[in-house]
Amino acid sequence: MARAPFLDKFAARSQRPNVRDSLAHVMRNIEAVLNTKNGYGFFMRDFGLGGYTEKLGTRELVEALTAEIQQEIAQHEPRLVGPDVKLRGRDSQLWLHFDCKGTFDELPCHLRIVFHTVTGQVRVHVEDT
Repeated sequence: MARAPFLDKFAARSQRPNVRDSLAHVMRNIEAVLNTKNGYGFFMRDFGLGGYTEKLGTRELVEALTAEIQQEIAQHEPRLVGPDVKLRGRDSQLWLHFDCKGTFDELPCHLRIVFHTVTGQVRVHVEDT
C-alpha cells in the first residue's frame, strides 16, 4: 500500500502537458538568455547581451539593445517564430519596456520584456491584450 503514491507519479506524468513546450518554459529560456552577459556563463562567446554601461541613458543604448534582444531571441529560442522587438517606453524606476511579438505553437504571442538600465536585469511577462 505504501507504493501507490510512487506509481501514481508515473501514471500522472503521461496525463500532464509537456512543460518543456509550454509558453512559461519559453519565457524562462528567454529570461535566462537575456540575463546572461556576453562572455560569461556559457561556452559560446557571443551568448547573452553585451555590456551597456558605457552607453547608459543614450539613444545608442536603446537602438543597440533592441536589435540585440531581437537577435538573441531569434537565435536561442526557436519555439518563438518571427520575433519582432520594439521599444514601448520607459518608467521612472529606470526600466525600459519592450514589446516582443511572434508566433508560438502556431498562435500569435505577445510578450513584454523589461530591462533595468542600471543593473541589466531582464524580466519577461505575457502581455495581456
